[in-house]
Amino acid sequence: MPESAKIQFTPAQSAAITARGGSLLVSAAAGSGKTRVLVERVVGLITDPIHPVEADSLLIMTFTNAAAAKLRADITTRLAEEVRAHPGDMRLRRQQLLLQRAAIGTVDAFCLHFVQQHFAALDVPPDFTTAEEAELARIEQETLSAVLESAYTDADFRAFADLYDRGRTDNTAGNAVLELYHFSRALPHPAEVLQQFAAMWQQDTPPQDTPWGQNLLAISLQRAQGARALLQAAARTAAKDEAADFAYTAVLQEDADRVTWLCQVLEKGDWDKSVAALGEFDTAWRRAGRIKGGKDGNPCAFAASELRARAKKQIESLRTDFLLCTGEEYAADRRRAAPLVAALVRVTQQFADACFAAKCEEKLLDYADFEHLTLDLLLTPDNQRTPLCRTVSSHYSAVLVDEYQDTNALQDAIYFALARSEGDNLFFVGDIKQSIYRFRQADPQVFVDKQQRWQAYPQPAPQPASLALDANFRSAPGVIAGINYLFEVFFSQGLGGVAYGDGQRLVVGSKTTDYRGFCEVDVIDGAGAEGDAAAIAARIREMMAEGFVVRDKTGQRPCRYDDFCILLRGRGDFAVYEAALRTAGIPVFADTAADLLDEPHIRPFAALLRVIDNPAQDIPLAAVLLSPMFPYTADDLVTLRGACPEGSLYGAVLYGGQPRFAPFLETLAEFRRLARTLPVDALLEELLARTGYLAAVGALPEGARCREDLQSFCAWAASAGRTGLPGVIRAMDAARQNGGLTQNTGGQTRPGCVSIMTVHRSKGLEFPVVFVANTSHQFNQSDAIRPVLTHSRLGVGVMLRAGSTAKRYKTLPYAALAQAIRTETLSEEMRVLYVALTRAQDALIITIPLKKAASSLKTPALCAHAEATGPEAMQGMSNWAGWLLTAVLLHPSSDALWAYTGLLPHYLPTRIPLTIKVLPAPEAAPVPEPAPAPAPDEALLDTLRQSFAWCSPRAPLQKIPAKVSVSAVAHAARPVALERPAFLQKTGMTGAERGTAIHAFMQSVPFDGTAPDLDAEVQRQIDARLLDAGLAGKLDLDRVRPFFESAVWRRIRHARAVLREEPFITALPAAQITPEAGECEAEVLVQGIADLVLVYDDHAEILDYKTDRSRDTAFYIKEYAAQLQLYRRAFAQRLAVPVTKLTIYSFTLGEEIDIPLQATQKNL
Repeated sequence: MPESAKIQFTPAQSAAITARGGSLLVSAAAGSGKTRVLVERVVGLITDPIHPVEADSLLIMTFTNAAAAKLRADITTRLAEEVRAHPGDMRLRRQQLLLQRAAIGTVDAFCLHFVQQHFAALDVPPDFTTAEEAELARIEQETLSAVLESAYTDADFRAFADLYDRGRTDNTAGNAVLELYHFSRALPHPAEVLQQFAAMWQQDTPPQDTPWGQNLLAISLQRAQGARALLQAAARTAAKDEAADFAYTAVLQEDADRVTWLCQVLEKGDWDKSVAALGEFDTAWRRAGRIKGGKDGNPCAFAASELRARAKKQIESLRTDFLLCTGEEYAADRRRAAPLVAALVRVTQQFADACFAAKCEEKLLDYADFEHLTLDLLLTPDNQRTPLCRTVSSHYSAVLVDEYQDTNALQDAIYFALARSEGDNLFFVGDIKQSIYRFRQADPQVFVDKQQRWQAYPQPAPQPASLALDANFRSAPGVIAGINYLFEVFFSQGLGGVAYGDGQRLVVGSKTTDYRGFCEVDVIDGAGAEGDAAAIAARIREMMAEGFVVRDKTGQRPCRYDDFCILLRGRGDFAVYEAALRTAGIPVFADTAADLLDEPHIRPFAALLRVIDNPAQDIPLAAVLLSPMFPYTADDLVTLRGACPEGSLYGAVLYGGQPRFAPFLETLAEFRRLARTLPVDALLEELLARTGYLAAVGALPEGARCREDLQSFCAWAASAGRTGLPGVIRAMDAARQNGGLTQNTGGQTRPGCVSIMTVHRSKGLEFPVVFVANTSHQFNQSDAIRPVLTHSRLGVGVMLRAGSTAKRYKTLPYAALAQAIRTETLSEEMRVLYVALTRAQDALIITIPLKKAASSLKTPALCAHAEATGPEAMQGMSNWAGWLLTAVLLHPSSDALWAYTGLLPHYLPTRIPLTIKVLPAPEAAPVPEPAPAPAPDEALLDTLRQSFAWCSPRAPLQKIPAKVSVSAVAHAARPVALERPAFLQKTGMTGAERGTAIHAFMQSVPFDGTAPDLDAEVQRQIDARLLDAGLAGKLDLDRVRPFFESAVWRRIRHARAVLREEPFITALPAAQITPEAGECEAEVLVQGIADLVLVYDDHAEILDYKTDRSRDTAFYIKEYAAQLQLYRRAFAQRLAVPVTKLTIYSFTLGEEIDIPLQATQKNL
């Protein structure tokens, strides 16, 4: 290995490369060279002198397609080095060809290909395609609506839904079904898992014998022990001062003894005794003695008092969040909730089955489907290997998985099924401290379980083993020392997933340079995100000015702007930091792989779609009116609201008497008409063309990107809208609930620019100088307060109501799940912080903006003073700043911070260098005076005014259609009515459906004999395919029957000719079509279809069927007189006899209504 010989591998790296004989789990810390190790192991397997393997017998799984492509390229390059070193080795040359056939890719890609190869063994369409997110959202929403419709026939499910929405909506119940469905799909055999979740609620056992009770007792014990530690620390502090010792020590010792007794009860694991013991603390806290001058003036007394108060609060929280009921109360809750959970599980399974069937119907499958189908092909329901599995697994000499910390239980089951039955040819590499994809259903417990069960390397074959790569080759020693100091304080197995000790602590990998680097924490007093951003901008300018030295592959050099990266937890404050850097004259590039639906240039167009679907939405309507698509300002809306302050904004636009909004109403009516007639892709093209919005966004800063975003959104909407515009709206809502509509951007950095990106986007990258910014952002713990909770080990947790009108309360299982999910959420936040800090190569600067430093430092200072840095204490923090400040306060360089707290400083004995600064909030930059506007060129201005004032003499013709329908003319002046939104139109039978059914039936009824038997006639029309069976089901024969007993039927029998559904076309003056035509002499073609024309020897009659619900005769005359009078004018030119009678037959009234023959100006 001539080339690789230049690389000096550490002993742990060498072991990971050369280990054989059993499966291996490699825990690779940040910057430890895991990719290089993986490449060397693959090449080592191919070139092994004793048992070489064929390149195409390797199965290598990566997390992303980009990682797979890079890994394949790296292996190809490394194998080429071996070929150059051994030019006569023909086997090696053949391996270069076989490598191109090797399965190197994501688990999703593997499963897709596997299902395509073996679809014949599955009940799926052979020509399936991979569904887009929009298509999946649409199918899920449509399926959910249908499933819920039938689910409400289940009394238990109705009771479950009523727990949350009280019969008002089914949103919470529907979301619970969706969440449980998605959660279960990350587990092997989800149907069995769901049944296990339901069965957990059926077990009649005391709380301490359930996983829920055991979980809560264990956490309660930890918190009680934490409270005892606080009390003991308070006693030690009080003992340092005579007055404080006299007032507090005895009371604190008594408190500690009582908490010790509570810990002993909790350790025994008896639920009811633990609840009873906790109840004795109601009156257990004796008042402390008095301090002369007050405790606030005595630092030791103040610290003791504050620590005691925190301990009391921690004990009191056990009653509300942990030991919240007796065993008898739990049993009653369990019996009441068990059928509700069973109903939820039933409906979720029904939804899963119906959703899969719907996807197969449309020949669409998603990646979770591919994974489950792959597992079904490999394992039987009782986890036995299938014949296909034995054949496939025998082909793979090794299964290697990168980024194993981000796998889930389903994927893990697939890996083991593809390995040999002995499970001795697996190689997993990852880092539990970098598992940050829980929101994608990654389960770090999969990694942790093996790390705990597999013994340290080496182990006798074929026993599995684990190995740690802790040498960091990325970061400078000063950066590594700072990272280690911080995480040794607050990273733990209970909060992070693993103890930050040997094997996890970073070790300096490169010791050949004297470059130290540094780690710095800047606390910015009185600052929010804006002050934080300004401070970072100032620091970047300072480092650029001084020529801060960084390292690259060639040595050391002064820093450049693209050496800097600002990392943020989320994208919400990107604009703030970007603006601060631009104000400071610093080139910046923000990696905005953001939610398209939340982009300022997408929101108005998305709002337009919502308004077209349902105008009665104030916020979207206001967004549309104020957008570049329409010429309205905020002042216009204020004026409108002043004239019409009550009701909805749409009602004000309609009836507010503001002529300025008339063009908007015309445009909206036209857009709504287009939405009813055009497919969504064509509708979007029309909207972009008619509004000019694509050109408008192109004129924005970064216009090219904005245009691309809008086109991407339209492509997504066209895919989501296969069933029409309501499908797009549902897909937008679903995308919003699932974290937004994200589009991957190209590069994450730009040469010559400071980068701003989220921590998740930075994973796998490194930068010479990293700012971890805005660490005082609040954690998002919404997952732990959802109405229904799910957990892979604890199942389902629900809340209950004490009565029909009472508030919901937490059940014991719900409390257990809430605490487990909260712990897992905070553990992931800890790992995200680890990823952020380990991106730095030469300088790591952590900024902590504090709007009120004294109050923000109180809790961290108390924890630092008591050295309460375990998981039970750190879980009480609400942001990264709490953890960081606790560790920083324990460092000997933190005197400036302790000065804010009123407590005596307390430090850990450490010599690790850590720069700690307390900075004032930067002053706001003065706003420059706007430059005076130049004087206009009067001659040019006059020319422009004349040009813009010109009107085409043929302008009226632009508003005149060449052809219209009779109904469009007859109802042109009718006031626009508020239409029901699309989701309501889906419920029940609409008037249009009733009218269509009756018209279709009447069109084919024979008029040449006696009155027909209506039931027999319906069947005849269905058999003859004259009437659609679906329409027949909507036909109300009771409303049709009176027609055949009426005078109309008798006149039909005597007519010489009966014209049915008779089309016609005629011409009318344009002025009768649209008032804008003025005196224009143009004519417009008017077309229509008459339901019934009866021709006699000396006259003719025209009759129209109407199915409107109105029972007011005047309504029909007012609404339809103009329409029938137009019919008369048209048929007067076609018939040889005059039309002397116009009538409407109302199926609602069951009678005939005479219409006046003469058309008035109002009618026309």
